[in-house]
Amino acid sequence: MSPTARIRIATLGLLFAGCCMALPALADSPVTVTFQPDSHWVQEVNTLDRYNYFRDYSVAIATGKTLQINLITRDPNVFFKVEDSTNDNRLVDTYKTGATTWSTSAAQPTTYTIHVYVHPDAMQRDEKPKYALQIGQYGAEDMQPASTPVTFEGNNPWAQEVGDVDVRAPSHDFTVPVAAGNTLQVNLITQNPDIHFKVMDQAGPNELVDTGKTAATTWSTTAATSQTYTVRVYADPTALTAGRSARYALQVGRYGAGNPQPAGATTASPTDTATSEANLDTATPTPASSVGH
Repeated sequence: MSPTARIRIATLGLLFAGCCMALPALADSPVTVTFQPDSHWVQEVNTLDRYNYFRDYSVAIATGKTLQINLITRDPNVFFKVEDSTNDNRLVDTYKTGATTWSTSAAQPTTYTIHVYVHPDAMQRDEKPKYALQIGQYGAEDMQPASTPVTFEGNNPWAQEVGDVDVRAPSHDFTVPVAAGNTLQVNLITQNPDIHFKVMDQAGPNELVDTGKTAATTWSTTAATSQTYTVRVYADPTALTAGRSARYALQVGRYGAGNPQPAGATTASPTDTATSEANLDTATPTPASSVGH
């Protein structure tokens, strides 16, 4: 082989080695998280293995906004760390806390780095755990709940709304117009003790009841004047399981003193799974004979 050929082969070898050495640097580059217009959440789905045992995500959060992170995975060995890259401050490591969700508020514009990882020594050779990383950026003005007018069919004084809450939408409003002298009754059916309801009137607006404070599941009042009430079903997002919705049935009654009432209510309660919808649809409202406000 000629000296020139040897030089060419050596040069190609160095170039190939350089390319191989550059690959980990590309793999280690953080993914820049961006939010679509009118969306406060992003979900990143990926896998890890013994050779690619972490992935980094960079997210910029504006002043006054909350950063929330939910990690969804079936592998208990997948964790995440969060670092305030702007101020070089390590904030949380779920390997130490055991949490799957975490949030913080930004006092100033801040860029955070989210480090999703596994310990490679704890993995099997061909193991590739999958995860979904949910990243939220929102302020108080972004968390206004959706609102649904309650519709009563025919002469039926009762209506039932079946729904769910989760970390992305932890509350939902229902509006109910009530004529003067008529009674408004609200029953909440759920197996999740962290779901509650509030009732606000139109006049104040005033908060008339918050069952997160009273632990009640039913409440009623008689309207002195014609007005619209807002019933807010809600849960503290930190009490909800990431990636799983919590079910409820909201029964709303609107009737006068002479209106006949249904006899008795079922004790069936919804669960946090979709299979409970049939039970919710057949639940019977409870009359307000002994309910105070």
